[in-house]
Amino acid sequence: MSISSHAKHGPNNGRSMPTGDFALDIKPNDSAASSEEEQIAFVRALRVQTAERYREVFKTATAPIRVMARMMNEVTAEARGAGIPAEILRRELSNRTIGDVNVRMITENIDGVDYSTIGEDLGLILPGEEIGGRISDGAVHLELNRREEDIERRLLRDYNWDMRVYDVFGVGNPLLREKLASRFERSWGLPVTPEKTYISIGALDALYKCILSLGYHFKQKYGRHSTFAFPAPGFAVVNWQVEVSGLKLLNIQTHAENHFKLTYDMLKAALADDPELRLLYLTVSNNPTAFSYSPDEIRDLYRAIIEDGREFAVLADLAYVGTGIPEADKERMQAFNVPDILHRTLFINSLSKVYTLTGDRCGWVSFTNDDWAEILKSAWNNLTAGLPAEWQLRFTAMVERFDEHPEIQAKISALYALRRDHLRLDLAVIDREHHIFDVIGLDDHVTIYNWSKLKAGEDALSLFVKTGIAGVSGNAFGYSDEYIRLSVGFIPIPAGDE
Repeated sequence: MSISSHAKHGPNNGRSMPTGDFALDIKPNDSAASSEEEQIAFVRALRVQTAERYREVFKTATAPIRVMARMMNEVTAEARGAGIPAEILRRELSNRTIGDVNVRMITENIDGVDYSTIGEDLGLILPGEEIGGRISDGAVHLELNRREEDIERRLLRDYNWDMRVYDVFGVGNPLLREKLASRFERSWGLPVTPEKTYISIGALDALYKCILSLGYHFKQKYGRHSTFAFPAPGFAVVNWQVEVSGLKLLNIQTHAENHFKLTYDMLKAALADDPELRLLYLTVSNNPTAFSYSPDEIRDLYRAIIEDGREFAVLADLAYVGTGIPEADKERMQAFNVPDILHRTLFINSLSKVYTLTGDRCGWVSFTNDDWAEILKSAWNNLTAGLPAEWQLRFTAMVERFDEHPEIQAKISALYALRRDHLRLDLAVIDREHHIFDVIGLDDHVTIYNWSKLKAGEDALSLFVKTGIAGVSGNAFGYSDEYIRLSVGFIPIPAGDE
């Protein structure tokens, strides 16, 4: 049964919501005696009451995603405490705030492909864990443990690199840097090197170090704080990093007619208006909109920068490049393969989304500009002072395995595609019942999100009240509340909905 099924249950068929202080006298010890209709009505009443309680907080919240997550947790906890069955909770509450796949919760087995093995393919599942109704032998997990020891011996023998002593520059062990640079060049045909590939604790860590160090460099060189351009909607955590780094933040509002992408004319105007604009955040495949820049759109942006002529750094966030159609990703990445473009670009990379390794936090930056090498090394050294030894060994082993088994990434990408399509269809069913969406996301079949427009008068709270779906309001991404981001990745496709 799909998440749209809450339109099919309850005495009002989902059309009228309980309001005010309505609540049922359901307690954990007598809920089994309550009818299904009463249990559903109880959960819906909780949704209404919780939304009313948080409405004022929601208006001024600096982190709307946390407000929605807190609301969902409170309703879920109270309903469970009242003994509401798990099946009703699944129908009546759908947490679409969290985008990342939990590999232990993958249940899909579609067209002869068992996606529940992804966690085992990655080596995340431990021996003896029950996954997909079977007991795992944890073979890949054990294999990675063995590889870690082999890699440490290889580093000592072939690189004279001891993982257990202080790393002067803190940019990561040479073998991991070689593997990541080689993987990047092989995937996208871009000439990056291990020497200008620096490892980080996730992409956010790399972003912050690049923003901080380049912002300081530009201030020292030109005598003024630089401006950082943020095309909205976008991953707004970066804005906090910008402001605490002392840079000026320029929020550039993009538009639906351009698929929420920065254009040549917009960037050209921003450069003309602000002589201190020297940094741009460019999410090549965008969170939250799930639109990607085409090769020509990328070239046009750099044309504006090159025509202007000032020293400029583009932080190209590639977190979601690799979650969509491989051929399209290769084409857009080739747009960067021009000396004048490469010279101005820092490629921010992550394994979190492409390989569902969110909790493991491996990222890196690659660049070609010789002038930035020592500037960035200072940030890595002063902010990290070395990366954890066991963590580096694990990721070196994992990247080595990924290179040997490209089918792992292909399988993850296929799962994303299935979940994207299912959510879009499910939202259409929901909208026929509740008439809450103006536009249901039309994306480039990338990332793990759906970006949809709500009808006038609706917002994230009314969506939650009417449907039980918790999403993230557009204001969390520097944009309007009339848009909402719904995650694709976390919730499996229910059996029978494939």
